[in-house]
Parts: sequence; structure tokens; C-alpha cells
Amino acid sequence: MKLLTVVQRYGDEVVGGSEGHARVMTERLALRHDVEVATTTALDYWTWAEHYPAGDDEVGGIRVRRFAVASGRDPGYKAMEQHVLFEPHMVADELDWPRRQGPHAPALYDFLHREGERYDAILFWTYIYAPTALGLPIVPERAALIPTAHDELPLALAPYRALFAVPRVMGFLTPEERALVHRRFHNAHIPSVVLGIGLDPAPEGDAAAMRARLGRTGPLVLYLGQVSEGKGCDDLLGAWAARTTLLDATLVLAGTVRMDLPVRDDIVSLGRVDDAEKWAALAAADALVLPSYLESLGIVLLEAWQQGTPVLVPARNAVTAGQVARSGGGATYDSTGELVPALEALLARGREPGAAGREWVATECDWRAADRRLELLVGMAAA
Repeated sequence: MKLLTVVQRYGDEVVGGSEGHARVMTERLALRHDVEVATTTALDYWTWAEHYPAGDDEVGGIRVRRFAVASGRDPGYKAMEQHVLFEPHMVADELDWPRRQGPHAPALYDFLHREGERYDAILFWTYIYAPTALGLPIVPERAALIPTAHDELPLALAPYRALFAVPRVMGFLTPEERALVHRRFHNAHIPSVVLGIGLDPAPEGDAAAMRARLGRTGPLVLYLGQVSEGKGCDDLLGAWAARTTLLDATLVLAGTVRMDLPVRDDIVSLGRVDDAEKWAALAAADALVLPSYLESLGIVLLEAWQQGTPVLVPARNAVTAGQVARSGGGATYDSTGELVPALEALLARGREPGAAGREWVATECDWRAADRRLELLVGMAAA
């Protein structure tokens, strides 16, 4: 089949998140189909400033069509966000949200209007950004929406209430995401597939080298990802500072830092890490903590389990708590005050939960199973 992926950013420099999922799945489809990508010239997810030249590109052997960003994030976006999400407003304010959030790329929408019928199916990643919110309704008869949705306030806005009613098929990352969308939009009549993700076998991380680098002998508790309040790191750091047990443990933060960090001997920030450092940190850790409340798929949990490392997540995050329940790969905690006691109980269990997680990932994320789910989605979307 001739397929098109539509996503807001795409390139070697774009890693993780929904864009990472889009790229991995696009490359799998390209093994069996004629696949192209339609995206923007942006790299930075906040400003959407032009980074790549407009026109045709090639990434990983796949043709990538890049369309100019006519407007990035509106300078008044934060005030608009506060107004729309928390104050009385007009529906016109909600309808203008995708354009003002960016990236707004009218040439991409023109391309879909002009050329959309040339593709058997068009797969749109991430509900919240303009290329999907404004682009999918142009070609609904052949569209698959992979929303990567979580329970956040913008999900209730008018553009998305319409968007979730029109695709031919939907692809979800987890059963919990599908339940959320069905509960919110009453759209269970739209065919859907729980895609999950496939993973290549992971290299064994060099735990000894990472422990030697850190120079710590006590338990290592790892957080891996963007270090920001939006990811729950403020809760994690607060719980860590207030603990009265695990005093010989070290909290290791691996990822781009976007918040102020306390200067403490029991906290080490590695900053952004490369793949070898990531696998070494995951292997060296006695536990991984992912405190975020808003995730559509906890990929870092899967990677931790590939190293046999147990994980701890908040019970209020249905997605990550569901992953832990299905895998047996860790534990949950009910509140920030319960984080450290739950961590202490998890560490007392040793590597046994991590081993269970490793076995679950080997089956759930096997590429043969993931490819079957992906092919089912594409087949249902094809016009």
C-alpha cells in the first residue's frame, strides 16, 4: 500500500515521545509498504522555529516532505492557555487553540487536500497539535488517528471533540488510553487497535562502569527523562528531601534539566545522556521511579524492564499503573507522601519484579506481535 505518516516533527534529532513512536512505527511500515512522511520544518517543540529547509528530505531511507511553519507558538500563548483552560471564554477561543499553539503549516493542509487521495491510508500522530487537529478532517475517509492522549484539560476543547469523532480507525498505545478516549468521547463505534510498541533487544548496560562513575555504594534510584515539574520531578524531589529512611541511597537524574535542582550530596544530575549511558544507568539502578501523572505510554518502563530493573509509578496514572499491573514489574504509590515507603518496600524485593517485567516485555514488545497490530490498523484505515 501507499501510506503517509503525518506528525509535527520528524528527524534524527527528534527523539522520544509521540514523535519517537511515529518514527519507529513508520520505519516498520516501510519494510512492507511505500511510505512517506508529511511534517513541518520545526525541531523545537515550544517555539516551532524553522530548523529544516522546506521541501523533500530523506530520513532513514524514507521520503520526508517538510512544510514551512507559517506561525509557531503564539507569543501570548501562556495567557491564552490560562484564559481558555481556567476562565470563562468563547468557543472561538477554543477553536483557535491549535493555530496559536502551533505549528501552523497551511501548506501541509493544502497538500493533504490536493494529494490525500493518492494514499491508501494516512496515519496521524498526536491529537493536540495543528497538523493532526487541522489536517485529519481533510482526509477522514482514509485516516488513522494515533492520539497519544492522556487525561489533560485540553482534551475537552472544541477542536478535539470534533477530531475524535471523524477518523476511520484509531490506534492506542495502551488499553487505558483507549478507555479514556471512549469514556470522554463516546466513540467506541470507531474501530480501534491497541498498538503498544515493538522494541529491539536491548544491549546489556554496563552497570559496573556507571556505578564507578557515580562513586556510590548504596542503592541507586533513577529518574530518566526530561527533568521538569510537568513530569512530576518536583514531587519526586520533595519526597526525596523529606525522607527519613533510605539515607544511604542516591537519586540519579538522567535527562535534560528544565527546573532548578537542589544542591545535595544524595542527588546526582547526569544531564542528557547518550544511549550507552542510558542503558548503563538503567542497569545500575536498583529501581526506576517515573512520577509523571500524564503519560500515554511509559516507554522508559519498558526499557528499565529490558535491563531487569523494577519500577515505581503513581497509582493515579492509569497508564503506567496498568503497565506495572500487567507486567508484575514493580509497584505503585498512592500519594507523594507514600513514595519513599513504597520505594523502600520495592527495594526490599530485590530484582524479582524486574525479572517479571523483562519476561513481559519480551512477549508484549516482540516485533512480530507489534507488526501484526500495526498491519491491522493500516488495513482498517485503507480506503
